[in-house]
Amino acid sequence: MIRTIFGALGLALLCALPAAAQSRAPLLIDGKTTLYQKVLTRPEAKLVTAPGATDGKPLPPMSVLFVYGRKDGFVEVGGGSDGKTQGFIAEADTIPWRHTLVMAFANPAGRDRVLFFKDRDGLMTVLNAEKPGEAAAPLRQQASDNKVPADSPIISIEPENAVDLQKQFYLLPILEAKTAMLPSGFRVRTVRIASVTREAAAPVVSQRVNPDQGLDKFRSGVVFVIDASSSMQPYIDRTREAVAEVLQRIEAARLNDRVRFGMIGYRDDPAKVKGIEYLAKTFADPNEVSTRDTFVKAVEGVKASEISTRAFAEDAYAGLDHAIRTLDWDSFGGRFVILITDASAREGNSPLSTTGLSTDQLRQLAQENRVALYVLHLQTPEGKGDHATAKAQYERLTAWPGVGALYFPVPGGDQTALKRSVGELASLLAEQVRKAGAPDATPAQAPAGADPKLAQATEAVGLAMRLAYLGQVQGTRAPSMFEAWAADRDFAKPDIAAFSVRVLLTKNQLSDLQATLQRIVDAGEKSQLQPGDFFNQLRSAAAAMGRDPARIGQGQARNLEQAGLLGEYLDGLPYQSKLMALDEDSWTRMGVGEQQAVIDEIKSKIALYQRFHDDVDRWVRLTPAAAAGDAVFPVPIDSLP
Repeated sequence: MIRTIFGALGLALLCALPAAAQSRAPLLIDGKTTLYQKVLTRPEAKLVTAPGATDGKPLPPMSVLFVYGRKDGFVEVGGGSDGKTQGFIAEADTIPWRHTLVMAFANPAGRDRVLFFKDRDGLMTVLNAEKPGEAAAPLRQQASDNKVPADSPIISIEPENAVDLQKQFYLLPILEAKTAMLPSGFRVRTVRIASVTREAAAPVVSQRVNPDQGLDKFRSGVVFVIDASSSMQPYIDRTREAVAEVLQRIEAARLNDRVRFGMIGYRDDPAKVKGIEYLAKTFADPNEVSTRDTFVKAVEGVKASEISTRAFAEDAYAGLDHAIRTLDWDSFGGRFVILITDASAREGNSPLSTTGLSTDQLRQLAQENRVALYVLHLQTPEGKGDHATAKAQYERLTAWPGVGALYFPVPGGDQTALKRSVGELASLLAEQVRKAGAPDATPAQAPAGADPKLAQATEAVGLAMRLAYLGQVQGTRAPSMFEAWAADRDFAKPDIAAFSVRVLLTKNQLSDLQATLQRIVDAGEKSQLQPGDFFNQLRSAAAAMGRDPARIGQGQARNLEQAGLLGEYLDGLPYQSKLMALDEDSWTRMGVGEQQAVIDEIKSKIALYQRFHDDVDRWVRLTPAAAAGDAVFPVPIDSLP
């Protein structure tokens, strides 16, 4: 049964059928033989009976409609590819919708605000400068001050604070993309994008906002996720002592309502190990524990297990997943989870893993929930053979955009050193809250003798948290109603992404993708598919999500390669997921281990989709009448197969 979406993403996202099978077919995308033209509606778009007519019926913003014709500045549209048209829309109120790839602003911390240019030539003039960052600076100042002269090459600028996709939903559809090589040797993608929001509100050049307004209510939640396996009791004790000492100072400064601490313990699966009491358990919830005494009492129950777990690697990701998904983070602008362990974590492909999540997928889950993950790794002599594995794993897990890994080893597993590190980190996070809202305050400094890398990284992550919080409380919106060129990397720091690339999906479409991938993986592992067909079915599913997610739900994306359509779907996509970029020859040349790694990653992404699906705050209903399954969200392309 075909799902329809009216009032959310238009009347339907339906597959393209052969033109000969219909009395009238939508227009084809230039250069394509089966992919039809679609448009995305802007706010205030109206459906009229004829070009120039005044009997307009308002359409929900961001509706996706098929294009059947163009006349006098209007497009004739229909909800599906079945030949049934419904009227005309002014072309100026639409955006071409050639694929489902869109941009979202990356957090602005650590980079300059994105500039939007009238044409690519103006953008390339800046990119080709000897120092693009310096060349862009006066243009950015003009835009920030709302003093853009008429002959300026720019037309808009990114808002100063982060834009909250859940609260102020917007899309930046990619209309065109070209690659440019900078004089420095960096490769940058120049993109022509449109901006469309749910409401026509934001000016072309965003008004400057007070970066300190609202920070007086900024709060941080700091949760320690601690390995409670049999070897950890001394470290549990030192962590409790360090946090209790910091809380004493916080209470003296009367900050205990603005910075809260929590603690979660994790062990092993009690269903598999007799005598283990829990897998992951919240002992101190930062929403409920507000004083030193209540914290100390709450964490008395955190004790190392007397039962050994099943392997040296522990189920740390169960503890982190528990912290990210079960605690209520809504009241906290600063969200910090600190893992303390002496062992590596079980990856999603481990038979002992309860989450099914890999390192990369857990990092994605945390950052989509605006949670920063830290790791304090106890490099004990007993775990010497595991140190390199844990280090590589936790550096990937804690990688924060523009900052690097929030991974801090404790050499020798020294108890005193751990207590010092916990105290330093807790103090830094508390100091950030104290100084929030004070324009003249200097950045938070580490206590005397502390690790300067810890202070620098924590300040950078804290800035990202504050900008995200300000965007939320001030209702920062993306600029609306423009088309422009931009660079997808920062001018001054081209190694930092200015945008995240996403795929706009409905909740139903994500469910369809999850079910389709699971069926393909199951069939492949049971040898019900030939290796080549197995790979092509996986790649076809990935390609369909970039072009037309409705094909997944209709079962028509099973094997685009066999149908001779895979190239048509992939050609012209400005960005591709990992699987889209592989071809069958590359897959065939892979060893068994490499192929299994790809399959394991897909399994982990299937587990991630379930968490995205179940996160009620993630999904946005574009109109009150939209069904739950028609709610939408731009899913990061890195999460696709």
